[in-house]
Amino acid sequence: MRVSQRLDYSLRLLIALAQLETGVLVSAGELAERLALPRRFLELQATALAKHDLVECRRGTGGGCCLARPAETITVADVVRAVEGTLLDAPLAPGLASTETWKAAGVVLGEYLGSVTLADLAVRQRALDADRVPMYFI
Repeated sequence: MRVSQRLDYSLRLLIALAQLETGVLVSAGELAERLALPRRFLELQATALAKHDLVECRRGTGGGCCLARPAETITVADVVRAVEGTLLDAPLAPGLASTETWKAAGVVLGEYLGSVTLADLAVRQRALDADRVPMYFI
């Protein structure tokens, strides 16, 4: 299974938004700089995620992006479906053992990705970021 760069960038964008306080808007430029992602690509992904009711985007002065719903209610499975259309893209020809295997794998994958929320990932990302902060001793 391969995770597309588009899916990875989208998830990183959503995790960054989940780290913000509810309703706080952040510009695409600021997000792009913070995440070291191409601004145009990020803008396109934010627009696409808004169509799936994951992100809210406001234009103009004071505009920006924020999560459309609480981070606790958005799962990684929701993000994968919004970006890729399906959790597992596999050939599913009837009457084949391989089809049964892919379907079973899809169920397990769906259960796991459906149990991980953006809130969970935001907490973990804060911990990872804290570990990277240099310590200075005098």
